Amino acid sequence: MKEYEGDKIRNLALVSHGGAGKTTLVESMLFTTGIVPRQGRVADGTTVSDSTPEEMRRKISLTLSLAHLEWGGTKVNLIDTPGYFDFFGEVTAALAVADAALLVVNAQSGAEAGTERIWDLISPRKLPTIACITMMDKEQADFDKAIETLRGDLSERFVAVQMPLGKGPEHRGIVDLVKMKAFIFEGGKAKETALPGDLEARAREMRDRLIESAAEGDDALVEKYLEGGELSPEEIIAGIRKGVAAGSFFPVLVASGEKGIGVPTLLDFVAACAPSPLDARRPLATKPGSDSPVDVAPDRSAPVCAFVFKTVSEHHVGEFSYLRVYSGALHPGDEVLNVSRDKSEKMGQIYMVNGKERREVSQLAAGDIGAAVKLKITHTNDTLAARERPIAVAPIVFPEPVLTVAIRPKSKGDEDKISTGIARIREEDPTVSFVNDSEGRQLLLNTMGELQADVVGEKLKSRFGVEVETAKPRVPYRETIKAKIEAQYRHKKQTGGRGQFADVSLRLEPLPRGTGFEFVDDVVGGVIPNKYIPAVEKGVVEAMQEGVLAGYLVVDVRVSVYYGGYHDVDSSDMAFKIAGLHAFRKGVLEARPILLEPIMRLEIQVPEDHMGDVMGDLSSRRGKILGMERSGRFQLVKALVPLPELYKYSTQLRSMTQGRAEHHMEFDHYEEVPKEQAEKIIEEAKAATAETK
Repeated sequence: MKEYEGDKIRNLALVSHGGAGKTTLVESMLFTTGIVPRQGRVADGTTVSDSTPEEMRRKISLTLSLAHLEWGGTKVNLIDTPGYFDFFGEVTAALAVADAALLVVNAQSGAEAGTERIWDLISPRKLPTIACITMMDKEQADFDKAIETLRGDLSERFVAVQMPLGKGPEHRGIVDLVKMKAFIFEGGKAKETALPGDLEARAREMRDRLIESAAEGDDALVEKYLEGGELSPEEIIAGIRKGVAAGSFFPVLVASGEKGIGVPTLLDFVAACAPSPLDARRPLATKPGSDSPVDVAPDRSAPVCAFVFKTVSEHHVGEFSYLRVYSGALHPGDEVLNVSRDKSEKMGQIYMVNGKERREVSQLAAGDIGAAVKLKITHTNDTLAARERPIAVAPIVFPEPVLTVAIRPKSKGDEDKISTGIARIREEDPTVSFVNDSEGRQLLLNTMGELQADVVGEKLKSRFGVEVETAKPRVPYRETIKAKIEAQYRHKKQTGGRGQFADVSLRLEPLPRGTGFEFVDDVVGGVIPNKYIPAVEKGVVEAMQEGVLAGYLVVDVRVSVYYGGYHDVDSSDMAFKIAGLHAFRKGVLEARPILLEPIMRLEIQVPEDHMGDVMGDLSSRRGKILGMERSGRFQLVKALVPLPELYKYSTQLRSMTQGRAEHHMEFDHYEEVPKEQAEKIIEEAKAATAETK
């Protein structure tokens, strides 16, 4: 396969709100450049990008996918990403290794909730960004409105480089504001034509803004522009290229992936103005054991440094590792160091990828993106480097899961299959995690949302042969006491021969919330020999595992053993353990036992216009508002809310705010359950216990 120098490579991550047309645009690019003989359709499940069974069935992207093409001697690597919130981990991975983002915007709706969320990922990275307004051929398409939403909701620095010729069914081409020429598209081919007279005034107005933005990053161009000189198309392109790389402005183009309108001119622009790996920001990298940054230049002659940003598992092939090579070159058979694990790794075959189609190559060089197969110890977020220059690229920080559901196999005995399956799925998607909750006797699946949880279930069935069902997780309630009491229990059993005897008196008193458990030996005078005191404590600890109200763990109690009795022959550790257990249970019943519920600390980023809905919803969940503060274009709401009120909160928060709010949740403390709720919980626990008997 042809090799490309670093200045002839472009690495683009296509990102957007769900349904804006990223995958269709990628497919159109591949068709335009002859990579595919026939343009596939998302609705038919025939696109290159959406190639997994789950994607073809659902007709949406669920995972990032790679594609590549050549245009005008430039290689363009495309990373197509999902647009749904549940799969933003894939977007995060793509943006981590791309040199620029291609932000796709639906002309009918403009910037949407997902567009804003993606911008919140792009902006802190200062990632060069090109916007493409798609679907101008659809009813209600509105270019001016779409670009104004970008400027209003994201940044004022979005500047049109093109404008559409017609809209809706009349959309037939684009106006190039650099050349001041119109292009009509038929069958995906561009035909240059004169600029229509009725568009000239508007085009000149937009071109002036473009020239102003393009000239900003170049002193010579600024001087020429201010002196009233006309900039040539070549000078404008040079200014755009500098401005895009610097992030001083964000060009806006037009394309219809379905009809191929504007796709060739979009590719022209990417080849001419998108940053190459030589122009792009270097990755954050350090030497092992050091925080000092190391410069990783995109030099093919330097020692190799490559980063794994995605793992894909295929049933008959094994694992594919998607790689970005930052310096040097990788070859099949190379011995490299997995710096993240401090172990050697031998490279197998290396591929260029278009969806499921792979072509073996002899090397993957600095600046390029490809895949390696069957790496033995290497996984997502690992760095591969030359032993003589061990460098670790900073790992991708994936978003935290926001939904927890309990899962169980439909067939008994399949728990191990679930654990194995989710461990494999987690290799592909680090936003999925799994916990075996021994206290609640349940398997807990953590995901980014309900859709992702459903997809995990589908993968477990299709790949690992285990069907699962989901349920609401059991809440880890606690029990404690409110009164100080004393309780005595005598264990006496005579069965002929040696009997059992132990007499134990305990003092129970509540401790401050969160203290835990204290055991105190207050025995004096040897009424209970010292050797039996640990057995009493064991009995108390065992009794605490199952409270008297609803069977939950007992906490925040001080237990003092202060009196008792023993028998020289019949007393034993077991007898004192039993006596301690029963004395404790008896005491708890008399000490005004109560239920405690976990209280979670929530931080919610909410757009101003949704504050009322969110605050009202928190109140309905027995939430306590701690405060609010401005955080960029959001309000940051801090609140304490009982965990039982937060099941599927992420789904409801998205619904309330059109997907514009985000939240973070962590445990804060335990608090007494209100009487009405406590009675209900206790009744449910008694009913569940009766069912198991």
